[in-house]
Amino acid sequence: MPVAARKQLQIDDPDLFMDMEDLELAAHGIVEGTLHGLHRSPYLGFSVEFDSHREYQRGDDLRYVNWNLWARTERLYIKQFKSDTNLNLYLLLDTTGSMFTAHGRSQKWRYGARAAAALAFLALLGRDATGAYMLGNTVQDIVPPRVRPGQFHEILALLQGVQSAGQGDIGAALEDVRETCKRRGIIVLISDLFDKEAEILHGLSDLRYMGHEVLVLHVLDPWEIELPTTGQYEFEDLESGEKLRVHAPQLRESYNRIVADWREGLKRSCEERGIDWLACGTHEPIRNLLIEYLLRRARY
Repeated sequence: MPVAARKQLQIDDPDLFMDMEDLELAAHGIVEGTLHGLHRSPYLGFSVEFDSHREYQRGDDLRYVNWNLWARTERLYIKQFKSDTNLNLYLLLDTTGSMFTAHGRSQKWRYGARAAAALAFLALLGRDATGAYMLGNTVQDIVPPRVRPGQFHEILALLQGVQSAGQGDIGAALEDVRETCKRRGIIVLISDLFDKEAEILHGLSDLRYMGHEVLVLHVLDPWEIELPTTGQYEFEDLESGEKLRVHAPQLRESYNRIVADWREGLKRSCEERGIDWLACGTHEPIRNLLIEYLLRRARY
């Protein structure tokens, strides 16, 4: 494959970065690939303070071309701007035992960590104060939201040091979050939601009542979404240790239907409370989450 074609593939396909151990490189690749696919960033045009330039891309608004720079260089550059209104982005990552399930490309918490890292990179690029919270029974660890040199690497260090919190209580942890997230912003909960559903929804509703925008990334392993078509398996609850041996073909149809109904019910419950809900499997790209965040950021 020609070099130019390889470079184009790397930019256009952020999924290539999903398996990288280097969390920083993965975050950069996923974000740059997503933005390249969108052709232009939704941040542009929302402010008045000039920040920097980038090369013109087909589809860019010609109002933002720097014609003086073109006269000197005969190359087209687009003006970029700082955001009018900066906000806080609160990234909440579920680190309870069930998040360590892995039958797809990665454990759920690793997938969530990549999503959080990409969101942090994107938000800090827009000069939004960004923080990260590791959730178990309580908030296990935290990097408070800030915009400063080194903030991204501090968040990366927290994400890379995640350890299982065992059997958790995300609803109770959200109460701790409520006490610390005073400034209005966007709250992103990354979780499999294998917990007390009513308490989680109550906690998220409280955060909405405080004026936060709330987005739930519901992360599941492929085998949690659909059972395998063949084979006998022993499943273990990673929080309680309980084990169950099943013959997959006998349960597959009813199991898949129950899970689909559960996910649809969660989505409906969230929407009724003004909470955005996004389904995601660890075998699927993260770009949908980034696009959803950008759309919310543009509306805020």
